[in-house]
Amino acid sequence: MSEPADASAQQPIQIVINQVADAMVALKQAGNIGANWFYWIAGLSLVNTTMVHGGGDLHFIVGLSVTAIVDGIAKGVGQQRPDLANVAMGIAVVFSVCVAAVVFLFGWFSRKRLLWVFGIGMGLYLLDGLNYLLFEDYLSAAFHGYALWAMSRGFKAYRQMAQLEAALLTQAITVTTDGVDASA
Repeated sequence: MSEPADASAQQPIQIVINQVADAMVALKQAGNIGANWFYWIAGLSLVNTTMVHGGGDLHFIVGLSVTAIVDGIAKGVGQQRPDLANVAMGIAVVFSVCVAAVVFLFGWFSRKRLLWVFGIGMGLYLLDGLNYLLFEDYLSAAFHGYALWAMSRGFKAYRQMAQLEAALLTQAITVTTDGVDASA
């Protein structure tokens, strides 16, 4: 038994629709993976601050150098002037929380596919990584490079997703009672 003419004409279109939907899901997932790096950076920077002010010597290499610098200054002030140790530590912790909140927001807005925010966040993280080079912390600088590479893959995926959406919007697809007419 053969299929009606309308059904056989719609099969290739349905296959294309499924392929586009699959591509959009894959691009969204890849973009989210890249944007999620901002959350890790924010969280681990706060853990680094906690470790420094709790007396630890270690830090996560994915954390921010700017918060590490402020933490180091606060720790130095506390050693030089014990009477100001709590004030310096409080300022450093508040600074770190504020910076982490901003980095978290970069992640949140990046996941909303605001590419300009994603790009600015990556640029600031690049500058942050350059600080590690100044202090000869090459492992942290290298990890910043890896994180930026992973972020750039997410950025690229979101950009491709936007291009695909724009291309779909420019195509005029007219559905008629006789089937689908894909005319521009």
